[in-house]
This record gives sequence, C-alpha cells and structure tokens, in this order.
Amino acid sequence: MIQIHGYKATVAKVFPARLRSSLSEYQKCVFGISLGSENFVDNRRIEACIKWISENFQACVVLVCDSVYRLTIEIRQGLKGDEARLEAIRTGETFMNEKFFLFEQYSRSCRFEFKMASQIEKQSEFEMYYQDLQCLYQKEQSFQRTVNSFAQKYLNRVEQVEKENKQIKESLQEKRHLSITYLLEESALSVYFVKGGWSVFVYPGSIKMFEEISEGLHPEVPEPLKQMIWVSLRLKRSAKRM
Repeated sequence: MIQIHGYKATVAKVFPARLRSSLSEYQKCVFGISLGSENFVDNRRIEACIKWISENFQACVVLVCDSVYRLTIEIRQGLKGDEARLEAIRTGETFMNEKFFLFEQYSRSCRFEFKMASQIEKQSEFEMYYQDLQCLYQKEQSFQRTVNSFAQKYLNRVEQVEKENKQIKESLQEKRHLSITYLLEESALSVYFVKGGWSVFVYPGSIKMFEEISEGLHPEVPEPLKQMIWVSLRLKRSAKRM
C-alpha cells in the first residue's frame, strides 16, 4: 500500500469576518501569486488552491506578481535595476508556462485568466493609484506605521542582520525602502482590481496588512481598498492510499 501525500485547501479566515457566511454570493476572485513562496512552488499546494477556487467561483484572475518580485530579488540576491526586473519577469513567465496545466484541469468549472503585474503597471491608472498610496504613506502616520511594521517583519524573515556593521546598516535601510515599495505596489494592484469589479482576493496564508484593511482598521486608505474582501486559505496535508 502506497500513500501519496497531497493538500486540501479550506477557508482559514475571511476579512471582513461578517462576510464569511455570504462569500458564496460572489462569483469571481483574484488569486495572488507570490513568486518564490513555498506555496507557489509545490504543485500539490497550488492545485489545492485551484480546486477550492473552482468549487467556489465562476471566474478567477490569476495575478502573477512578476514585476513586484523584482524587489524580493534585489533584497535577497543583490541584483539591481533592470537586471532584477528581467529576472523577475523571466520567473513569472516560467511559473505561467510550468503551472498552466494545473489551472487548465479545472477550467470547465471556473474560467482562469492570467494577468501579469508587469503589464498592469504600464497602465496610467496603476501609476495614479501608486502615487496616491505614496502620498498617503507620507501624510498618514497610522498607515505609515502599518507599512513600516510589515516591512520590518518581511526583512526579519529574509535574513539576520549584524547591526554593528555600518555597511550592513546602510544596506538594511535600502532593503527597508525596497520592502515598503513592495507593499505599496501590491496595494496599488489591489486598487486596480477592486475598481475593475474584482473585490475578492484569495491567498494561501496570511498578509496582515491586507487583512486589517479589509476589516476596516485603516479608514485612511483609498476608498477601493475598503471594499476589498480578503480570503485566507489554510492548506492541510492529506494522504491517498494507492
């Protein structure tokens, strides 16, 4: 008897919580792809998410955050500028080519459409939303504290920093700026989709910033972000006997 391990996706939390019981009223969602994250490398984990989405929605935009991933590459690998961007876009294309068949398997029950962040960011609406969020970050201390907190937690996960080294301190400041940019760009992408009628975002795991915004804890954010519904999925290991 052989046991084949897979994953099953279930709802961990919905933000705002009051909408959990009425989530079935929504017919379409955005599935955010964080390149480099373990949940998007393992086909079994990705398929579990796809299966859950196909059972609960009729249409889904698969948002591959390729251009945003350049910031992670700069932080983790030290590549800069165009070099980091090209590597990020290549990684996004590889993901789409290698994982497309997983989505295709469930296309009869849900229409999946790939969208690349690198294409969206070329549109004037995205640039406008991003500039608005930059201004908000500069003016609103509450929003600034939330973004800074996220940036610090992200950097803590990325690497251990030797604070006594001056050169590393300067590097840390640069990395902190990159991580803040990361969050602001993701927020601008969220505004773009909500304004386009895609208010439900599905993600395997937790992103506290977006959970708090969806729960209404940051009234200073742009109006579209207040309409965002965040669905956090839990992935559980399961086994099939063959």
